[in-house]
Amino acid sequence: MYKLIKPILFQYDPEKAHGMTIDALKFVQKHSKLLPVIEQLFHYEHTALHQEIHGIHFDNPIGLAAGFDKSCEVPKALEKAGFGAIELGGVTPKPQPGNPKPRMYRLVEDNALINRMGFNNLGMNKALSNLRKYIYQVPIGLNVGVNKFTDYESRYQDYIKVIDTFRNDVTFFTVNISSPNTKNLQSFHDKDEFSQLCSAIQSYKDSHNINVPIFIKLTSDLDLDSLGRMLDPIVETFDGIILANTTQKREQLHSDNQHETGGLSGRPLFERNLELISYAYKQTNGQFLIIGTGGIFNTSDVITMMRHGASLVQLYSALVFEGPGLTKKLNKNLAKYLKTEGYEHINDIIGLDV
Repeated sequence: MYKLIKPILFQYDPEKAHGMTIDALKFVQKHSKLLPVIEQLFHYEHTALHQEIHGIHFDNPIGLAAGFDKSCEVPKALEKAGFGAIELGGVTPKPQPGNPKPRMYRLVEDNALINRMGFNNLGMNKALSNLRKYIYQVPIGLNVGVNKFTDYESRYQDYIKVIDTFRNDVTFFTVNISSPNTKNLQSFHDKDEFSQLCSAIQSYKDSHNINVPIFIKLTSDLDLDSLGRMLDPIVETFDGIILANTTQKREQLHSDNQHETGGLSGRPLFERNLELISYAYKQTNGQFLIIGTGGIFNTSDVITMMRHGASLVQLYSALVFEGPGLTKKLNKNLAKYLKTEGYEHINDIIGLDV
């Protein structure tokens, strides 16, 4: 079905096509009798794919990456789309429109996207109101960002404001310091800035008795030495790491859109992010949660990332090019792979190639 729809969607501006998709999911969500139909189409169940991580049950390791549903508008519909977890957002304390349009581009020849959205969302209060309309059976994560015009010295407080607002309503948080589209955000990767952020997050956790896992999402543009320097404070402060978000590099691309500014996501990130994942797994002796993302398009990609140390993975760009049936296809093929290769459980392959 998606093969028929895709040429039509690709005639529209990517952000317009995304908006049409959100509208369709709103329709499904409003008419609750359609939700079981979506679940039947896209959900695949197998106990070999189940995991318990930080007290959270994941039906499968395939998660939806942040950026698809920025303001928690269609979480109930997404819940039925076969994902093991859904990460919503990024959400900021105040509403903001983001950067001027156009701000999203397809690189069809490269199976990639470029975006410079700029944390456009309806703000934490409206997003929370949207989220509270439903009860969920899958883990719901929230990607947390900062407002564009927040004072430089107060940026880390934006993270804490959103976490405090959603602390009783989500399964996990992701602190996003990786977006290239908000000025100075990636400076949190610098030693002193990162130390300040970690201290603020840890102080908040200690004073408010937070028991919801908090992950951190880093940029794909980190070199291994910089990642190594950050790992100790990450392990001390956070409960997991997402490797990695978009890149600003433009290497071996073919699309005419490659020169657009913003974060590049999709297939070109895979090998680089795999290197980061493998390095982090080795440096933490396989004892720290790693979530892999970037360029995952098929079952082999999932297996490779997990064998290099990822316990979970996340998708976004691949869904644009492959369609919503990808989740069921990946999970079904993962279960088949485990059986064929003689593994009893998905955990058995994590880190095998490191």
